[in-house]
Amino acid sequence: MNRGHVPIRTCVGCRSRRPAVEMIRMQAQDKKLILADNKTNFGGRACYICPLVKCAEKAFKKGRLEKALRTEIEIIPSVESIFKKA
Repeated sequence: MNRGHVPIRTCVGCRSRRPAVEMIRMQAQDKKLILADNKTNFGGRACYICPLVKCAEKAFKKGRLEKALRTEIEIIPSVESIFKKA
């Protein structure tokens, strides 16, 4: 039996709440959006999306990523490239 704290995060696209290990962590560096591994911490502000294409599309279309990260993002990868890496 596994005990301990399980961090819960909110998806930027669909606003559902899930454990952080089930989600894709994203953060901005030098106005580029990068995928961050849940096991390594690059530091700085990050946001999470569900591992579903529809959630990523919602987050990209409505400018929710920029609002969540509190910075302007010039380079956003395509939805397909995010799910190849994840």
